[in-house]
Amino acid sequence: MKELVSVIIPIPDPNLSPTQERLLHHSIEALGRYPIIFITYPNADLSIIKEHKEDIDVIYFPKEYFVSRQALSKLLLMEDFYDQFSWSSYLLVHELNSWVVKDELYYWCKQGYDYLKAAPVIETEHKKSDFAKSLTQISGLSVIQKQVLGNNFQDNGLYLCLIERMISTLKSKQKVAYQYRHQDEFSNSDSVFWEIEANRFWPSLRKPSPIVQSYFAQHIDNIYPATKSTNPKLPFAYTGVNNRNIEALPFFDGATN
Repeated sequence: MKELVSVIIPIPDPNLSPTQERLLHHSIEALGRYPIIFITYPNADLSIIKEHKEDIDVIYFPKEYFVSRQALSKLLLMEDFYDQFSWSSYLLVHELNSWVVKDELYYWCKQGYDYLKAAPVIETEHKKSDFAKSLTQISGLSVIQKQVLGNNFQDNGLYLCLIERMISTLKSKQKVAYQYRHQDEFSNSDSVFWEIEANRFWPSLRKPSPIVQSYFAQHIDNIYPATKSTNPKLPFAYTGVNNRNIEALPFFDGATN
């Protein structure tokens, strides 16, 4: 019988910063009832990871995929990556720039979506409108627009996906996925691919509306005004967390319980 969901934590650099250690420790506590698997390169020194979780499960991929976030993007656009986790229905890919507010993972797996991720950081409502119009164009986005979008996904490192639908989408869009894996013109190419290519011409992935998306996860720079009220509806997780803003997370009494 398949696991419902497994949590995947990429470790590109085992020398974690204090903030990354804090995020790691919290992730292990918050999601401890699910299988947690670390992915990294062979012979990586995981002694810091083991200080937080003694018995760890690790799957190794070639070191070339861990030299940068752009290299990791290529791995996350490969069918073989998702095939490695075929024992599970869903994957929660959780990079160490995200903070789980409360364990709603089971709930989100049962909502019928194939791909959930925090929205990119887009500064103004006018720009959001222009971006939405661009996505509806058959021609897709220009290289410059993809560059901007890729930058807007910086440190947005958490997504939940249905494995079989990710594989089927990559198979149906092999040529486009190949192009995205072999380009260096824009960053976070995996996020750009899933955002604009997966549902072009034909919807391959079931995605939530923007409002539902905001309840799943928000980039810390996109925090909705409602989360600052005295009676907030906090999302499942925040992304974009680093040493400069971690203390700004809008937690309230009982929010992390």
